[in-house]
Amino acid sequence: MTPNQSSNTRPRDSSVGRSRRAFLGTAGTVAVGVGLAGCTGSAPKAEGSSAERTLQMVGSSIRTLDPAAANDSESTTVISQLFDGLAHYPKGDLDPELLLADDHSVSDDGTVHTFELHPEATFSDGRPVRADDVVYSFERVAASENSTSASDLLDVLGVEHETRTVETGDGTAEEYDPGTLGVEAVDDQTVEIHLTEPFHAALGVLAYPSFGIVPEGVVGDVPGYDGEMSQDEFATENPIGAGPFTLKNWQKDVEYAVSARDDYYGDGPYVAGIHWQVTSDPAAAYTYATNENADIFWVPSGTFDSSLVSIETTDEKGRNVGTYGPLPENGRTIQYLQVPLTWTYYIGFNTEQVEKPVRQAIAYVLNQQTQIAEVHDGRGSSAAHITPPNLYPGGNAAYRDDAEAYPYNLTESRFEDAKAVLADAGYGPENPTEVRLTVYEGEAWNETATLLRDKLASVGVDLTVEQTTFASIAERGRNGELDAFSYGWTMDYPSPDTFLKILYPPTSEDYFFRWGGTSAADRAERAWERVLDNSSGSESDRQARTEAYREMERANWEDVVALPVYHPIGEGFYYDWVDVAKTGAAGFSKHKYNHAKVGKRE
Repeated sequence: MTPNQSSNTRPRDSSVGRSRRAFLGTAGTVAVGVGLAGCTGSAPKAEGSSAERTLQMVGSSIRTLDPAAANDSESTTVISQLFDGLAHYPKGDLDPELLLADDHSVSDDGTVHTFELHPEATFSDGRPVRADDVVYSFERVAASENSTSASDLLDVLGVEHETRTVETGDGTAEEYDPGTLGVEAVDDQTVEIHLTEPFHAALGVLAYPSFGIVPEGVVGDVPGYDGEMSQDEFATENPIGAGPFTLKNWQKDVEYAVSARDDYYGDGPYVAGIHWQVTSDPAAAYTYATNENADIFWVPSGTFDSSLVSIETTDEKGRNVGTYGPLPENGRTIQYLQVPLTWTYYIGFNTEQVEKPVRQAIAYVLNQQTQIAEVHDGRGSSAAHITPPNLYPGGNAAYRDDAEAYPYNLTESRFEDAKAVLADAGYGPENPTEVRLTVYEGEAWNETATLLRDKLASVGVDLTVEQTTFASIAERGRNGELDAFSYGWTMDYPSPDTFLKILYPPTSEDYFFRWGGTSAADRAERAWERVLDNSSGSESDRQARTEAYREMERANWEDVVALPVYHPIGEGFYYDWVDVAKTGAAGFSKHKYNHAKVGKRE
């Protein structure tokens, strides 16, 4: 579990062979909020006592330690400590940097990426990291039946490959033909990745933890490799990576821990290891932390008291740093970090089952500002766009400027406008239309839905609220069984692409919207085609994408397919004896803790 207790499962489409034009990206989702740990800055090399101490945290259950198989943030948090990729998000920052790669160059046409590997990098079993390991690792992502990220490699990044026709229950389909991937070992230290066309966010995709490098042939789950161990053994007992830590133990649903490597080629680690105590109960996790068993933690809703927050500084990335306390349980005033996240929560609509006037009426009465204040204790920001502010073209300022044109008002409920649009459709308080809103299990979404239900009753919408699991929402959404539903989205790589792909009408069924046949849908479709047609990093392509992104946001406003609700913030609460670099907006699961330092606990 991250300091903000959550279950952040992110199912990712593992299908292969689809063109990037047909489906750019994966159906990455989040179920509930997540928070970040962070501190005041990078730690110097620890001497003596700090290096003998273990960083203590609270965690949720993890599913796998195989980077190619991971599709949830809890597993990815640990995988980020065990494995290094060619690139990474340094301390969870949004700007990817090289990691295992010592140098990176791109061909003039933007289709060939060349990486030189760090000459001193080794795996945790002592063998050196070589180019053939990269080729094998990427082949596993593309071809292994255990992979959850094939589409990221083949469709999003667009690595060259061939396909083959296979029989399916519905006829035939094209799938990746193993051994044809455009990843080549030029020599022991040099790797080339060949793309079908330039892609502006290539390094951002490669920085995702799924692309952690593993030793060549370690698992025999792709053609041509016998494997040194089974995938189950690798994923649960013996994950061999090039990261700063090694697995110490994993007792399912109880605890997991990693130990520091003393031969890591990079900085640190500066602690003996990291230990996570598993609990699924936020209140129990908080009690565990206030008993000073955890160094970094989260204060759950219902316990959080905004009057105890004191913000002292705001940095250039919009992160607020200060203190929280004193804690009622132990009297300590602790360090506090607040980070804008690259997340958006929204209410989605099956447009075939909920009419546009009804969707507009719901947007008119929502009032995101009140929802943030009353439901989330101010722990977030009102959403006018699907793209979060830190990824919006032009950044936070452009987000706010464009949000001024939001047609439904973020700060007040417009009941008369809602009544008017419903009246034109033949509905009113005496003749209400019925809508079923299905939301995640949890207090916040239940309260959001209840507030919305009470408001809609006065304008002509009879809203029925039901709560269920994220898995149930996903399954029923795919089957077209939902009217309206809560959903969340987080980035796959730092670009508006990763959010706005859900608003491409031809694939909107994948996201449960079933959107099409309107002028707004047509504009969104043409805009997304422009995004795909202008995929390079050139300035002209960037400008073309920027306007297309904005057009898609406006089209969504018009038809209210995905009603933006809020952008959550990440929060870290940590005792004074902890020194951990501030986590960035890419998130806690991508933060490596090789720089963490633990002082004497007092």
